[in-house]
Amino acid sequence: MRKFGQTRRLFAGHLTSSLQTDITTRPVLVGRPGPMTICHPVWRLGRGGLERQLVQIVNRMSTDEYRHVVLVRGWDKSSEQLASELDDHVTLIKQAEPGRDRTWSRRLACILREYEVNVLHVRGLSMLMDAVLAAELYGDTAVAFSFHGFESPGKHFDGIRRKIYREAVLRCESRWAVGRTAAQSIAEMLNVPRDVFGVLANGVDTDDYEPAPDRSRVRRTLGLPDDRLVLLSVGNLKPVKGHEILLQAMRQSNAIADRVVLAVVGDDYLDGSLQAWAAENLNDFDVRFFGRQTDALSWYQAADAFVLPSLWEGMSNALLEAMSCGLPTIATRVGGNQDVIQDEETGLLVEPGHSEELSAAIVRLINDADLRVELGSAARERVLQHFSLNKTVEDCAAYYRRLAQPVLSESVETQTAGSV
Repeated sequence: MRKFGQTRRLFAGHLTSSLQTDITTRPVLVGRPGPMTICHPVWRLGRGGLERQLVQIVNRMSTDEYRHVVLVRGWDKSSEQLASELDDHVTLIKQAEPGRDRTWSRRLACILREYEVNVLHVRGLSMLMDAVLAAELYGDTAVAFSFHGFESPGKHFDGIRRKIYREAVLRCESRWAVGRTAAQSIAEMLNVPRDVFGVLANGVDTDDYEPAPDRSRVRRTLGLPDDRLVLLSVGNLKPVKGHEILLQAMRQSNAIADRVVLAVVGDDYLDGSLQAWAAENLNDFDVRFFGRQTDALSWYQAADAFVLPSLWEGMSNALLEAMSCGLPTIATRVGGNQDVIQDEETGLLVEPGHSEELSAAIVRLINDADLRVELGSAARERVLQHFSLNKTVEDCAAYYRRLAQPVLSESVETQTAGSV
């Protein structure tokens, strides 16, 4: 196994080899009037929580202080809808790159120079190496790294790969995760101290996501019955989201079969396998799959309770949105769910992958109207106090200001020294 010092030299050598480029000058940032510039590279602008949170944050930041460049590296049709929600002051760069491009860090450096980027904010590990290399090439950009969770539970890296990622993360000027549990997970994976990562939680627009004044009217619009309780689950149909466990839990809840509609909202990435399983095994239940929805707000406002059976979460926007709408919630004891829900106070937590425990929690919630009211009210208050979108935007802006200041100060010194 390579020693850590060898890994450091390997990474540094990669940086040095990448410096053979036509970028030979650096802009003086302080002399330029206008707001600081933040660049946000992402693979796509799908309907995932990370991408939606990005769009909401950049749209709400002060245009007097900030301008934003959203760079979509793997542009395709799935990005069009969310991209259309970006405000006019946000610059959108579309790049269609289905495969890995070894020159992308250099091209990213050119974009940093063209737009005089102050802060390069990379979300997750997939583009971290390219971001650090591009910032080294350009020279006048601070790099922020934020961690939003894993695509699969139990993610880990061994040996040289972990060391390289660790080196790249430590080269970033600022690092944070969406919750305390997520920060602990990424710190353990990279074998770094927990305090290397700050915490900047996701937020939800509590003015938009609020309880419906007329739930019956919303249900009629969606074609949902008014004589049954609606149990809602929102999330893309992927293994990590745990919908298979939810369906198994429903099969074990026959006592409430004639009183409940299970509504599942989200893109299907499993080729209809869950629908087929439900049709074969849940004949006594009313289970409905509604696929991808442009806006889940109406579904939250139509529901009586919410369930999130994920095997891993960074911090679920769907969970925050449901709680903001005053829904009593059941979620698995993983990732950011534990940071959001106070068990038995603002929701119920169950072990991931345990269909029996999930079934018991569902039956309990369905059978206890007072508990639903109590948990729903407490959930709404919890989000108002700690997870509002306005607070997230303010905290993110504060990070950017602190990050950009050293770069701006160095540019002042460079400008002053050059004029003497």
